[in-house]
Amino acid sequence: MYKTLVINIGSTSTKVGAFIGPDTIFRKTVEHSFEDLSRLNDHEDWLVFHRDVIENVVLEKSGELDLLSLVISRGGLTGPVHGGAYGINDAMLRTLAGGDYGWHPSNVGPPIAREIADLHGVKAIIYDSPVSDELEPLARFSGLKEIERQAGLHVLSQKSSGRKAAREIGVGYDEGNFIVAHLGGGITIGAHQRGMIVDGTHGLSEGPFTPQRTGSLPMRELIRICYSGEYKEKELERMIFSRGGVYSYLETHNVEEVERRVARGDDRAFLVLKAMAYQISKEICALAGVLAGNIDAVVLTGNLCRAVTVVSQIRERVRFLGPLFIYPGEDELENLSQGGLNILEGREVVREYGEEGL
Repeated sequence: MYKTLVINIGSTSTKVGAFIGPDTIFRKTVEHSFEDLSRLNDHEDWLVFHRDVIENVVLEKSGELDLLSLVISRGGLTGPVHGGAYGINDAMLRTLAGGDYGWHPSNVGPPIAREIADLHGVKAIIYDSPVSDELEPLARFSGLKEIERQAGLHVLSQKSSGRKAAREIGVGYDEGNFIVAHLGGGITIGAHQRGMIVDGTHGLSEGPFTPQRTGSLPMRELIRICYSGEYKEKELERMIFSRGGVYSYLETHNVEEVERRVARGDDRAFLVLKAMAYQISKEICALAGVLAGNIDAVVLTGNLCRAVTVVSQIRERVRFLGPLFIYPGEDELENLSQGGLNILEGREVVREYGEEGL
């Protein structure tokens, strides 16, 4: 039986799991406080921080990690790639370290996976990267010829949830149309047309605000802030990507805490969550136009699906589109492991980053 180790670094957590075949040996999630993350400034800081977290988990579980066959990481922000598996090579690591296509904590997952794989004498891969690019040509237009829209979604989570919904309604995922919203520390919404995510919101530069990101912003006001002289580039990035959204309004990105405030009658907390749900609903309805209204189901997934206020508000606004399926949490570790198993059993091939274009 093949044994795999899986790493998934998100915006506010580190998840590590080990599997033998399709079965779980262990899985562990380490949540990170805003205070810890706010002290991290550059790629090296984030790399050292998450390496220490993962090394502690690996050391704790070392007895279960003998005879590893493969190490799989969530992909980071590389150049656009196909879906499926890519070997973690030097070209990929240089791209991620340089932030050539943007910054996200997931950028440090592949180098850590490569280090662990080298220690065990096995290969390291990414699978179904968040920058897997299936956008249709019309979706690439931004409105400014110097800027082309890029893919940047929770591909693993979205496709897994789309397949679940397809099974529930008896439609093949590769035959149906779905709008899938991943609701977590990051939020992305995709239009799935016959197995391809043909359009969707980029998790760092578009879409609704999230627990800690601003999402899309009014451009004139953003330009004014950028040239006000009050902020340096890194300060603006932190404001937009880690101190925006719910945090900007309520000084916390912990939506469970915000829900508790709502339960205690905090009108401001309720209004902020209602506004986030409002923006999510707008994006879902916008993508209905991409699919020309031919929608088999709308799907919500991710940890925010446990937030009663958020989900109830979305339900009220999008239920006219068709069946709504809600899958709280995420199974990205299992999906990454299954991708690795597909490679080990010869059902898929591993591509090399930088050797081909889309």
